Amino acid sequence: MTTDDHLVFPPGRYGRQRAARRTPRTVVALAAAALLVIMTFIGVRLFQSYGKQDYSASVTRFTTAENAVNVEFVVRLPEGGRAACVVRARNEEGAEIGRAVVEVAAGADPTSTVATYRLTTEGRPVTGEVERCSPAETVR
Repeated sequence: MTTDDHLVFPPGRYGRQRAARRTPRTVVALAAAALLVIMTFIGVRLFQSYGKQDYSASVTRFTTAENAVNVEFVVRLPEGGRAACVVRARNEEGAEIGRAVVEVAAGADPTSTVATYRLTTEGRPVTGEVERCSPAETVR
């Protein structure tokens, strides 16, 4: 067999051979650009919905007792605003054993207003947490 000979398969045995097709580079570039635009749009929308919020809280400390938990948390809210924060406690199994809505008014520095709340529970808590904060008139 020489280099000029072509390999010939028996007819009908392996199906027809297809010609290799390449996707043009412009199509690949346009698809990548479209994907980038779509992902940027989704990212912006998610940030607008869940990003830096006017009302947010983070727990700085909690202490547990037999039937209560003291939760100290920092609330970020607009100047002159009031927040309603949902404070809850959980037991060892992760079940919620106490919940309360706590209203917090803006302090001297609205970006870091410190609040403390004692939550009575229906059992021994292992953690205290702030589930969410929102404008005072929206949470009940």
